[in-house]
Amino acid sequence: MLLKDKVAIITGGGRGIGRGVAVRYAKEGAKLALVDIQQAHLDETAKMLDESGTGVEYITLQADVSSSADVQDFFDATIARFGRLDVLVNNAGIGNPPVPIIDMPEEAWDRTIAVNLKSVFLCSKLAAKQYIKQGGGGRIISVSSQAGKTGFAMLTPYCASKAGVVLFTQAFAKEVGVHKINVNCVCPGTIDTPLLRGAEMGLNLDDAQFTQAISRMLPAIPLGRVGYPEDVAKIITFLASDDADYMTGQAINITGGQEMH
Repeated sequence: MLLKDKVAIITGGGRGIGRGVAVRYAKEGAKLALVDIQQAHLDETAKMLDESGTGVEYITLQADVSSSADVQDFFDATIARFGRLDVLVNNAGIGNPPVPIIDMPEEAWDRTIAVNLKSVFLCSKLAAKQYIKQGGGGRIISVSSQAGKTGFAMLTPYCASKAGVVLFTQAFAKEVGVHKINVNCVCPGTIDTPLLRGAEMGLNLDDAQFTQAISRMLPAIPLGRVGYPEDVAKIITFLASDDADYMTGQAINITGGQEMH
């Protein structure tokens, strides 16, 4: 087991990539604190974990990751339950209304930046403090996006927030490396998640609609297929493991070749 007895906080753990990471971490022996703004999503992930046969220890914590008070509360709850922290996965994220910047409501911009970028600051800050207090280092892994490396029209707030995660990762890695804290991020591409299926825009595409919509993107993906949360979870597991001891400040593409820089 790559993560036996490691304690991990996973934000956005209720569905999508966060759920995929939770399931993989459970198989690798981690103890989990799953955070999501929707308790119903957490309950679904919990059911999957209970049925996984892994016997994983976990807690679910409903919280808004853009709220410093909520973040402090779920860090405190994690330490109270498990006594330590070893891995932080900053996965929580939202999209933005697909409108041009000239028509973008200020509140939509602010919310996207708050959930996608401010949360990374709030959570990483507390994780680093805990690692320094414990001694021995720790891992911070954030989920950016290929949209954090290449801009996409109509997704400007999302792109800006995800680009911020990449540069936050690089800068923070340089700050805390002396404490043996590894800070990395991943940049997923076209991944089959509720976000990609338009859940936040009230679309919730079914399989047939999704296949039709995604067919237009496949020619741009050298490997010729959409990605899945499990594809991302594999790399996030590696970054949390001892095998990634000498990696920090990296932004790793998981895009089937769609993004190569």
